[in-house]
Amino acid sequence: METIKITELDYSRLSNLVESTKKTRDEELLNLSALKEEIARAEVVSPEKIAREFVTMNSLVEILDLDTNRKMKIRLVYPREANFKKGNVSIFSLLGSALIGCREGDRIYFNAPSGRKNVQIIKILYQPEANGNFNI
Repeated sequence: METIKITELDYSRLSNLVESTKKTRDEELLNLSALKEEIARAEVVSPEKIAREFVTMNSLVEILDLDTNRKMKIRLVYPREANFKKGNVSIFSLLGSALIGCREGDRIYFNAPSGRKNVQIIKILYQPEANGNFNI
């Protein structure tokens, strides 16, 4: 399993979010568990030093579903901003948890309710840190 990189701010916010969230449904517990695993294996770096090819919170990413060959543009957001129809994918979703800290070109495998999913990060279209936004 490859090491992922997340910023100190994302690490702090996500760790606090995981700890403060009380889940009741099995599906949500699974998603929270996936995010905890991702955070635990992450290399934490300063926001100013994260390379632009890594997915951070609020990044806009073009991904390819390798099973359907469908491309999608999604923004990785906190749960309160999630709206799949608008392309805003929650960090609590299985896709969101799988994306955080990965880089352009990575192939990501995760278990979704519909079965095992295989996606590839084609391009990071926007990363806040690459644009000088270190606090969002």
